[in-house]
Parts: sequence; C-alpha cells; structure tokens
Amino acid sequence: MVVLGTELGVESGEDGEFRLAGLPLGRYGLSISMLGYAAYFEKNLNLEITGIHLDIGLLPSPLELPALIVSATKRPRSFVDASTSVAVLGGDEILEHNSVSLDESLDYVPGVHMVSGQVNIRGSSGFSRGIGSRVLMLLDGFPALSADNADVKWDAIPVDQIERVEIIKGAGSALYGTGALGGIVNVITRNPSARPETRFRILAGVYSDPVHPEWEWASGKRLFENLDVTHSSTSGKLGYILGLGQKWTNGFKENGWHRRYKGYGKFKYAFTPTSNLTATLNWARDDHGVFVQWKDRNEPLEVPLSSKGDKTVSGKLHLNLSYYLLASPVIGYRVRSFLYRTEFNNRVGGATSSAAYKFGQEFQTDLQKGEDLSLTAGLEWIADRVDSSPTLFGRHSGLNLAAYMQAELLATNKLGISAGWRFDRYRTDDRPAEIQFSPRLGLTYKMTPTNSLRTTLGWGFRGPSIAEIYTNATFSAVPIAPNTDLVAERSLSYEIGLNNRSLSWLRLDAAVFWSRYRDLVEARPDVTGVVSFRNVSKGRISGVEASLVASWRILDFDAGYTFMDAKENLPSGDQPLPYRHRHISSSGLKARLGAISSECRFTYKSKIEKASGLFPEGTRDLIPVYLIDLSFGYKIGHLDFTLKVHNLTEYNYARVERNLGTPRRFSIGISGTY
Repeated sequence: MVVLGTELGVESGEDGEFRLAGLPLGRYGLSISMLGYAAYFEKNLNLEITGIHLDIGLLPSPLELPALIVSATKRPRSFVDASTSVAVLGGDEILEHNSVSLDESLDYVPGVHMVSGQVNIRGSSGFSRGIGSRVLMLLDGFPALSADNADVKWDAIPVDQIERVEIIKGAGSALYGTGALGGIVNVITRNPSARPETRFRILAGVYSDPVHPEWEWASGKRLFENLDVTHSSTSGKLGYILGLGQKWTNGFKENGWHRRYKGYGKFKYAFTPTSNLTATLNWARDDHGVFVQWKDRNEPLEVPLSSKGDKTVSGKLHLNLSYYLLASPVIGYRVRSFLYRTEFNNRVGGATSSAAYKFGQEFQTDLQKGEDLSLTAGLEWIADRVDSSPTLFGRHSGLNLAAYMQAELLATNKLGISAGWRFDRYRTDDRPAEIQFSPRLGLTYKMTPTNSLRTTLGWGFRGPSIAEIYTNATFSAVPIAPNTDLVAERSLSYEIGLNNRSLSWLRLDAAVFWSRYRDLVEARPDVTGVVSFRNVSKGRISGVEASLVASWRILDFDAGYTFMDAKENLPSGDQPLPYRHRHISSSGLKARLGAISSECRFTYKSKIEKASGLFPEGTRDLIPVYLIDLSFGYKIGHLDFTLKVHNLTEYNYARVERNLGTPRRFSIGISGTY
C-alpha cells in the first residue's frame, strides 16, 4: 500500500492486513496492489478522525500491469493517469530473461532498442561510440551518467536489486534537465524487506562455436558466469540490504573477456512514521579487454595486431542520500544529495586514465491541494569534475544550476492537465554559459473508465559532455581533435496516444510521435581525416508505436512495433539519420502450466540505412536483424530455474561497422529467496 504523492507505504502480512499509523489528520489518496490482482485506488480517503478501518477486496487480473510510476512527475502517481508514454520493465522479467546486464532486457521494450550498448528511445540516440547519451539514466531518481563521457556504465547497475525500470518516452528536460533529450530510464531498486530475507542468483552459460571454421580464434569453450547474493531485513526503525556479486567471461571474441566485482548496500531509517532517510552505496570494479573493431571481414572475432592485449580497468562508486518528510496532508519535502565517481585506466594504444566526479543536491517540495491539484517544485545544482591524461580530456569542470516546477490539475472528472518548466544554466570551464528553458504541456482524457487519450508537447536538451568538447587522442588509428565551440543539442517532442483496457485480459497502447532536433552533436571527419564532435545538423523523427499485452488461461502474449522515419537535414538535402532502424518489432509467447513455463521471443530490426562515415565501407555489413530466443522455466519451492537459448538460429549480424553482434549462447539461471 502506498500513500499517493508521497514516499510512504507499508507491506501487508501474509493475511493481507496492513496498518498505517502516524499520518497527520487529513485527506489522502491510497494505492493498494498485489501480484495477480488489479490495483485499487482510493483517491479521497478522509483521515480527519482516528481509527479508520478499511475492508478492501481486490479483483483478480490475468494481466500484470503497473499501478504506480514516479518518474513522470518525480512523485508516485497512477500509471494510467500519465500524459506521456511510459513503459515499465519488472525486475522479475529481467531475471526470467537470464540477462547479464540491464541493457539486454531493455532491448525487448517497445520503442526502446540498443545499438552496441547505447540506449535509444524512439531513435533519439543513434550511436556516438558510447559518448554522450541522449537518454538520461537514473538510479532511484539520481543521475547515473558519468561526468566525463556522459555515458551509461551498465556494469554499475545492480540488476539483482531492481524492483522495476520506468522508461519515459520523449523529451523530459522539463523535470530532469540535461541528458533527457529523448527520454528517461529510471531504475527503481527494492526496499528493505520487513522480515529477514536472503536472495541469490546464479547465472552460467556457454557461447556456441563460430559458424565458420576460419572464424576460429581460440581453443576451448567460451564461457560466462555470474553470482549475486543479498540479505535484507528490518530491525526497529532501520531496514537494510547488503549484497555482493561477481561476473566473469573469457569472451566469445578476442579481448572480449572481463572480470567484474560489485558491492551494494541500502539503508532506510524511519525517524517518524512520516519522515525517513535512505542511504544507498553502489560499488563496481571492472577489468576487461577492449574490442573496438575486427581484424577484417574474414576474421571478425579477432582484433588488429596493434590492438592485441588492449584492456581497461575501471571503477564506479555511487553514494546517494535522500530525506523525505510529510509535513502535513498537503505538503511534503525531499532533499537529495549524491556523489557518482567513475575512473578508468586504459591500455589502448598507450596509457590514458580519467577520474571523474559528478555530485550535487536537490531540494523538492510537493504540494497536494485536495484531489484536484498537485504541485512539484525544486532547486538543483550538479557539478562535474574531470582529471584525466593530457592526451585524453585533460582537467575540466562544469556546473549546472536549475529550478523547476510542474503542476497536475484534474480539470473535470475526465480531463487532466499537466504543465511544467525548468530553467537550467550550464557552464564548462571558462566557456560561455548556456541558458536553457524547457517547458512541457500534457493532457489526458478518459473517454471511458477503461479507455483514455493522452497528448504531450515537451522540450529537451543535452549539454555536450566534457569528452565531446575536449578529447584530444587517437583511437583505432582515428585522430580525434577537441572542439570548444560545441553547444547544447535541443529537441521538441510531440505525441498523441491511446490506452485501451476494455477487456480484462487485453491491453492495447498506441501512439503517434514526432520529434524535431537541432544542433545535433556527431563525430565527423574533416577533409584530412581528423575527427571532431560537431553540431552538424538538424533532424526529425516521426513515427508510430504500438504495444499489446494479452493473457488467456495458460498463455501470455506481448507484441510491440515501432515505425520511425528519421531524417537529417543537411545543406545537400535530407539524409537518413545515422544508426536508426526504420522498423523494429518484438513479440513473445509464454505458456505456463503449474510450475513449468516456456517462452519464445522474436525480434526484428530493419537494416540501418546510414552509418557515421568514419569507415569507408559505410553500411556494407549492416544487415537486418532477426533473432529468436527460447527459454524454459521451472519453479520448485523457493527456487526458480531458467534455461535459455539466445539467438537460437545462430544469426550473424552487425549493428555498427566492424563489430559482430552476440552469437548463440546457452544459459541456465537459478535464483532463490529464503
């Protein structure tokens, strides 16, 4: 049970009973949910007297649909009331996928796809060699993009601790500022359990041998393994989660090996029933080989002779503090402080290193005026500090100051209005400061209790990363020069969508979207072959997205399709935006019979029409992607077993030049809770 608009909630016992004490007298909204049942909302509960007793019956529901989301408004709100497209990926789904890291499961979400580790929401990112993500990654609402490259460190996301992942589609800078040019991925971690609980997950597997004998590059099987163990409990006012984990592989391609270690801790202390402090520590260390490009087309699993032995040792440390106080039924306060430190030592064509710090604070106020009006306002500052090799980025710093406000109004019992804005001032070193104003307007209209329309118009921006501005190095024989004249990318996004839940066993969601981009930053060579990051063009992406989820008796079915028309506006005429698929679809059929389950998934991505131009072959090796995944599950007592075959047909493909996609692999996952 969750008190709407706050961070307060309780878990029920095995008998379904819960007790919530200590709330200031007033009127509240409640959300009550349980796996296998439709969520129940009580939006105007009168707690102006003490000793209220509620007797609530939940209706069975074959569909597992989210009840609440927090990312769209920075506070818990009903999923169906969102005025923008939202997708939710459950933590249990990630485990059922036997995913080694979160990016593998994100590739199944409608409207989301990965290009060589770079996340795209409706084609917003393309591929920029891992530098400068146009999708903002958050961990429990805290920024999780590095201060130097502004990229996502997937090995630093604690997959085994994920409760759910919320994906906000479209520009989100009105609340979150820089980085949310194309959308937001917010990883929500589990809270400490009320009773002692130990969880573990073991994942192990093997890659298939290369399909062509001439591709063989090493003797022996190519293996991978993963182990995570956590313990959680609550004693008095303090709840905690402690965990350790490790990952290892010798890689399916040369330099594809890695050794990864991680530690995790989450502590939640309740000062009073209406105030609490949450502290999270997330640490990871990664020692891995570096594969940038293949040796040649006939030896695609090997690196050039000059790259043999290339490796990187990296570390990540995320410290987050969050204090929440519900001062009255009307007003609540949040204070957040964080530090995100990343470091790496490269042994790639020479020695380079970087230590980067991102730290800041946020002050947020939530106002709930009755059932009809809510207001969220806040102030935020974020600082970046980078100390790297002179032959890489050098020493640089940045500072972002921001203020934001968003209002949610229930104008009638059918029409909801949301409006917000954010003001950002960002400066790097002694470069001129950039000022960005990002407004947003959204509407929701409930045609019937189970059918609703939504529309959103929003602005987004992304300030260039320190790596994009100051890189002065050579990678894979490609020289890269700094460009201190870079300015922020901007976007304008619009969508109109329909959500249909008329049938208890079927949910359909569809949207038409349009985005306009200007001052896009891309790595482009000049006439001498020297590459730099430049504000090269304007662009637009328009398209249609649809998803369907159905459950009938022992069968579950889901399908998603995205069509994108992505154009880059150049002086010579319109060209396809690089690294965008025109058609993307994914579907899955799952059967459950008692403790046994099986699932078959099919993924299709049309051929990428244009690459960056860094390599002379262009799109020659970029072909359509057809992938089939097959999995079997078995549950016995506290244990869950999953056997999965990824890329069943051993389909060989490349999403970027000179780099093969993941081949067929077999894996077994065992997880348990005690």
